[in-house]
Amino acid sequence: MNPTILITGAGSGFGLGASLELARRGYEVIATTQIVSQITAVKAAAAAAEVTLRVEKLDVCDHADRKRAEQWDVDVLVNNAGIGESGPIAEIPVDLVRASFETNVFGALELTQGLVKGMLKKGAGKIINISSIAGRLTFPYFGPYCMTKHAVEVFSEALRAELEHHNIKVVVIEPGPYDTGFNELLVASKYRWFNDTSLFACDAEVIKMKEANALNNQFHVGPVIAEHREGLISVIVDAVEDPHPEYRYCGPKEWNENVRLMRIEDANNSVGIY
Repeated sequence: MNPTILITGAGSGFGLGASLELARRGYEVIATTQIVSQITAVKAAAAAAEVTLRVEKLDVCDHADRKRAEQWDVDVLVNNAGIGESGPIAEIPVDLVRASFETNVFGALELTQGLVKGMLKKGAGKIINISSIAGRLTFPYFGPYCMTKHAVEVFSEALRAELEHHNIKVVVIEPGPYDTGFNELLVASKYRWFNDTSLFACDAEVIKMKEANALNNQFHVGPVIAEHREGLISVIVDAVEDPHPEYRYCGPKEWNENVRLMRIEDANNSVGIY
C-alpha cells in the first residue's frame, strides 16, 4: 500500500506541482491550502491533470487546523508552506518578521510535532522540509526571509538527529531562484512600508538593483520554466519515494557549487580569536 503524503502550501508552485505528480504515481495525497478559496483551484488543477487529490484547508498557523491534521494517517509530511518579507533589516517592522517566523518556522514545527506522534506509533515516517538556498546564504535586503530559512535548517538538523533511530527520515530541500511567482511577491512585500520617508530611502536605487538582479536571474527563459520546475518537483518526488534519501538536496544542481564557494569565501573572511 502506497504511503499517504501530506503537502502544505499546495495551492500553487512546487506544492501543487508535487501534489499532482505524486497523485499521478498513485499515492494518496492530501494537498492542503492556507485558505478555503484555494481549494477550488487545486481541485480544478487535479481534474485537468486527471488525477485524484484529497484537498483540505490547513493553515499551519491555525491551532484548530493543526489538531485536525493530527487525526489523519500521514506517512510523509512535506512542509512546503511559506511566506516572505523583504527590506532593510534595521527598519522592517518586527511584527512582519514575527509573522514570517510563525508560518515558516513555528507553524511547520507545531504541525510536525503533531504528526510525529503517529509516525512514532508506526515506527516509520518521513519529514521533508522545503527550505531555500537562503537557508545557507544571506542576501542583503532579504534578511527577514533568510532568517526564517536559517531556522528551518537548524530545525531540520536537530530533527534528523533525534528521529533517526526511530526510523523516521528527515530531508531538507533547498530551492534556488525558480520562477514560481514567489520571488516577485517577496520583493514587493516591502513596499507596504518602505517609501520615500524611510530611514534607508537613500538606498532605494541599490535595493532596486539587487531586486532586479535577483528576479532577472531566475530560471524562467522560454522552455526552461517547465524543465526547471519539473526538475525541482522531481527532487521532492524522489525524496518521497527513496527509502534511503539524502539528507540535503539543492536545486538546480549548479547552485550546490555556488553555495559551496560562497560559504568558503565567508569562512575565509572570518577572524578567529585564540
